[in-house]
Amino acid sequence: MCNENEWIVRDAFLAYDRGDIARMMEFVDPGLEWTYLDPSRADPQPQACRGRDELERALRDQVEVGLRSELEEVVAAGDQVILVMRTPGLGRHLGRAGDDRTYDVVTVRNRLIVALHACRDHSEARSLAGIS
Repeated sequence: MCNENEWIVRDAFLAYDRGDIARMMEFVDPGLEWTYLDPSRADPQPQACRGRDELERALRDQVEVGLRSELEEVVAAGDQVILVMRTPGLGRHLGRAGDDRTYDVVTVRNRLIVALHACRDHSEARSLAGIS
């Protein structure tokens, strides 16, 4: 059974999937804390951004080069939501091998996405979300 935070994350992704990035940003807190792993590096270290503008810019860049993410899994644990997506062609676009999957832990508070933390794999995402 889905909890409210899971639905918020799903609705935000569905807006993105329709190409409605502006609608997706309505689910994102202006002070978003976003930690990502630079996909162009073999062993990336977490990089931090603040504000939804950075996220919006990254998503628009991804769409511009023809990459589109597919939702594979959404699992909620309180205010933490694991989001697993596959972006076909991501590895090829970046010139590296890989399964084109990303693993993020999204934090939802007061019906807004306030944090997005990229993880190296499913195990790290589950650990960060407090799911054993």
